[in-house]
Amino acid sequence: SLCVASALPSAAAAQAAITPPPLEYYGDLPAVEQAILSPMGNYTALLGTVRGQRAVIVLDATGAPVKQLVVGDAKVREILWAGEQGIVILRSELVQLPRQFLRNEAEFLRGNVIPLDDRFPVISIFANQRSIANAITGFYGIRKVKGRWTGFFGGFRKGATSGDRERLLDDAPALFAVDLLSGDAELADAAPDSPLNRDWLVRADGEVGARLDTDRVTGDWTIRYGRSKAIAKGKDQLGRVNLLGFGSDARSVIYQAYQADLDAYTDTFVDPEGNARAPAWGDLKVADYIIDPVTGVVMGVQGTDTLYRLNEEAKNTQLQEVYDGFSQRGNLGVDIANITPDLSAIIVRTSGNYDSGTWYRVDAQSGQRAIVGLERPAIQGQMIGLVSRFEYAAQDGLEMDGILTLPPGREPTNLPVVILPHGGPAAYDPIAFDWWAQAFASRGYAVLQPNFRGSTGRGAAFENAGAGEWGKKMQTDKSDGLMALAEAGIVDPERACIAGASYGGYAALAGVTLQQGIYRCAVSVAGVSDVENQMSWMAPNSQSTLARVMRSRFGRRTDLETLSPTQFAKQADAPVLLIHGKDDQVVPYAQSILMRDALRRAKKPVKLVTLEGEDHYLSQAETRKTMLEASVEFVLEHNPPD
Repeated sequence: SLCVASALPSAAAAQAAITPPPLEYYGDLPAVEQAILSPMGNYTALLGTVRGQRAVIVLDATGAPVKQLVVGDAKVREILWAGEQGIVILRSELVQLPRQFLRNEAEFLRGNVIPLDDRFPVISIFANQRSIANAITGFYGIRKVKGRWTGFFGGFRKGATSGDRERLLDDAPALFAVDLLSGDAELADAAPDSPLNRDWLVRADGEVGARLDTDRVTGDWTIRYGRSKAIAKGKDQLGRVNLLGFGSDARSVIYQAYQADLDAYTDTFVDPEGNARAPAWGDLKVADYIIDPVTGVVMGVQGTDTLYRLNEEAKNTQLQEVYDGFSQRGNLGVDIANITPDLSAIIVRTSGNYDSGTWYRVDAQSGQRAIVGLERPAIQGQMIGLVSRFEYAAQDGLEMDGILTLPPGREPTNLPVVILPHGGPAAYDPIAFDWWAQAFASRGYAVLQPNFRGSTGRGAAFENAGAGEWGKKMQTDKSDGLMALAEAGIVDPERACIAGASYGGYAALAGVTLQQGIYRCAVSVAGVSDVENQMSWMAPNSQSTLARVMRSRFGRRTDLETLSPTQFAKQADAPVLLIHGKDDQVVPYAQSILMRDALRRAKKPVKLVTLEGEDHYLSQAETRKTMLEASVEFVLEHNPPD
């Protein structure tokens, strides 16, 4: 019932003994984590880390440096181009909320515009606006409006008088147009009436091209062409509908909605008169959409089988040839990360065997490629544990896979192992260099990252198979992977630990409480421990769409206590390490306090490491290293590799 899809190295071919790099090298923030092309391809902007400081670096088309901006410890989430004139930096900050909110604080985006020409000032989006709160709630594109680059952002209107200056005037965000050279902001479209949420598509001329209004209570949704004519309607109590972009005519609207009878998401083109049809890629399982950043037009899609389908056949052939040129090496993840609208230049990222992350700029016409950055220059070649896709079957016969990372310099036989499930759980692990997995592998462990049911990447049916399976089949899918590795002779099932972050942290806790007799230790980073408490925190309104989504994941009639590791602390059969950021706004720090206290009451071994000032995403280098060192040290102590 199992096979290893990508051949493992034989004993004769195993890597020679290698001295592992210092652990901190794995915990470093990557030297490059994003690379984007300006619309005309004149520049490449890199977001990364230089000598321990977050920085944005701009290169010209030849690779020569043009500008470098150090942003320090700012939590930069994304960089964007404002035409060829400057860089938009979106960063997150913890914000104190007005009294009308149930929570005291939340993490919001803030934005800055850094002009390439130093004669222009740095702009702070929404800062010092009398009637707009200084918090970005959504990004809807950058358009050239009347000759000026304009950004479209979601935000809250606030009172303009001294008495109500901190009071928000709406229950949901409105759409604002911001001049990216002056910072001037004006209302582009109003916020919806409660209880609606509103999403937008913005045309190339800066006008609202489409609105999607979704009722948070009933799940009814309506798409309007511009601000008026309804062109599509539906109902989904879980809110599974999204605007994707414009069709190639720049007028038709493309949206995605869940179709219950197919147990799948479908994409639909709808024209300004409301006539609907399936898109040209209707038979393709879509992994990603390729969208023109200047117009919002969907240029094409990438399928899950890495085939491209662009609107223009010549461009499609070019892009496919570039992808195929990189993918010929075995067990190497290849990602087309960014393209110019005319496809004159392409950014490609590779990661996997012998490659800890490399970013290339490619000339699509000539095929010439140039490296613009390495993610982890200190970890290269044979220091990298070999990565392959491991296929196996769950107890009920459902086929699944995981990413197997092997320790450098050791035979792939009877190895100690760390099971490392991803977060989400609606996510998946591809073939790639994973810094946490590679850190464990460098210390002598095989690492399996199982893509259990509920993961994305294999269609809606596989993702929906996780509904109601928290702590149940989603949990045994992970230990089934462990048993399959043991049957293949690769690992010793008596020497296994489980570790993970976010949902993966929940799975780690469940692995030694809801399950027993499998793991020697568990490491939970920012993990959920009390499911009902987490649900109440995330969705205090039990009638909201978010509450229904969460209920569907846990099982509508499920007693949430039966899924909560806190309720089974007395059954914990292995030591537990809890690691949590104090400023986490996704899974609150209180979740680890609840688990620590439950294990202490049960007189079970537990340790809590608090990451001061850290969020859910381990955004800061020093706290990320603290987490890594603590987790590896804990596994070494309770499951030594030799």
